Amino acid sequence: MDGDARGYKPLREAIAGYLRSSRGITCFAEQVVLVGSVQQILDISARLLLDPGGEVWVEDPGYPGAHMIFAAAGAKIVDIPVDSNGMDVVFARNQAPNARLAYVTAGRQSPMGSVLALDRRLALLNWAHRHDAIVIEDDYDSEYRYEGAPLSAMKSLDETGRVIYCGTFSKLLFPSLRISYAVLPDQLIAPFTAALSLTSRHVALMAQTTLHEFIAEGHFGRHVRRMRLLYAERAQALRQAADVYLAGLLEIPEITMGLDTPAFLPGDRDDKSVAHLAAQAGIESLPLSIYARTHPVKPGLLLGFAAVGPEAIASGVRTLARVLDA
Repeated sequence: MDGDARGYKPLREAIAGYLRSSRGITCFAEQVVLVGSVQQILDISARLLLDPGGEVWVEDPGYPGAHMIFAAAGAKIVDIPVDSNGMDVVFARNQAPNARLAYVTAGRQSPMGSVLALDRRLALLNWAHRHDAIVIEDDYDSEYRYEGAPLSAMKSLDETGRVIYCGTFSKLLFPSLRISYAVLPDQLIAPFTAALSLTSRHVALMAQTTLHEFIAEGHFGRHVRRMRLLYAERAQALRQAADVYLAGLLEIPEITMGLDTPAFLPGDRDDKSVAHLAAQAGIESLPLSIYARTHPVKPGLLLGFAAVGPEAIASGVRTLARVLDA
């Protein structure tokens, strides 16, 4: 280890190579920084790029952790609605054209699951270029795409250095592995490195070297391919069980990617109460309403399926159906 606050260089080289082949991102080890979590990147970005009261676009509904970090930094959060094509960039440009930062889950919107459409990706990049703004692309689980190859990241379209691309191994491997990474525009490498050196220095070296060997020896690629097949099977098990037991009680859309899915309740039911009743019956879920701040969201539940086998999924769906029916 050479003391570089960006992290272990062989691991950064391995990550850059993986992103070039799997996500369409042309990048090099010098642009990659290793951190403990994506939240750490959001925190440093807010400190470096926002003045107190500075505006930041955030999806609504969207990831609550981003709201909390930007609020703690004193930012003015501008809630941007999302639809089946992702963040509404036209609304954002009209609402806050002079924002300095935008946070987006382009590959699979959290929690609604939509993909940011190409025209909106280009519009977002154009806005960032014209207004000297930065876009943070949180690509938290889009490697797990069950139909076709993974989509290219929005960062692959970034020709003017406007996107900070973030990924995490916590979801790709296991939650206790606290290693995430960011690909930085060239102009942000020096300030980010200085900030990391002052605040956290670097992620534990042993974890970095072990992960590098895991990737370099081909285990990581095999793991992702194997898990993609396994999670696809579990997604299909959830869909099939929902068709049988949840018709008229809970609407689950087609699951084409990711580790969880939104599921929508009929009418105007209180999804927080439903989630509480489901928890009492042993079913873990999150109400979709907790992800919304300004713009209303259809009541529903966020259901995870990746950690549960097909038989347990079927059993859980039957239990959930009894809760909803009651």
